[in-house]
Amino acid sequence: MKALPENLESLGTVMSNFDSLIEPGTEEKLKAGGCYGEYTAWDFWAAVWYEDGQFQCMVKRYRSHVATLSADTLEEIMAEACQNFGSA
Repeated sequence: MKALPENLESLGTVMSNFDSLIEPGTEEKLKAGGCYGEYTAWDFWAAVWYEDGQFQCMVKRYRSHVATLSADTLEEIMAEACQNFGSA
């Protein structure tokens, strides 16, 4: 499982399952590198960043790394995370 690289700057919360929101411009900021965004949900917390030509999403439950998802878009990351870890 890939883990969040060290020394990346946090953009704060950029995705939320509460309202299925992805902050505008997030994909471009992550692709520029040097940063990660937080993805909040009821049953998990995740960090998203761009590496190896895809978006990466390190999912944590109860402070434990349980999975890393990879996808071409943040919408795909959100869909997979919701399917596997809950959508609320």
